[in-house]
Amino acid sequence: MNIPTIFESEYRLCLLIWEYEPIRSGALVNLCQSRLHWSKSTTYTVIRRLSDRGVLENHNAVVRSLTPKEQVQDALLESVLVKYFEGSVPSLSAALSRITK
Repeated sequence: MNIPTIFESEYRLCLLIWEYEPIRSGALVNLCQSRLHWSKSTTYTVIRRLSDRGVLENHNAVVRSLTPKEQVQDALLESVLVKYFEGSVPSLSAALSRITK
């Protein structure tokens, strides 16, 4: 399955959805205001963008994910691996061991 690109701010919204889904869009707006300091319009814009890309759905004002958290995380990690570590798992592993010391 091809996972759509999810940007940093979109990912933060997805984290809230994965934690609380299914969630009414109004409740999600309140969560985003308190946790992400987003306005109502920002929240609805990001919901619409993710809905348009098939990451989540907003049906009858209830938001739920269509893409599991693990699949999104795998795609993000693969992107980092290719972009910053030339696709080398040993290079990524070495970098991780350096920062966890």
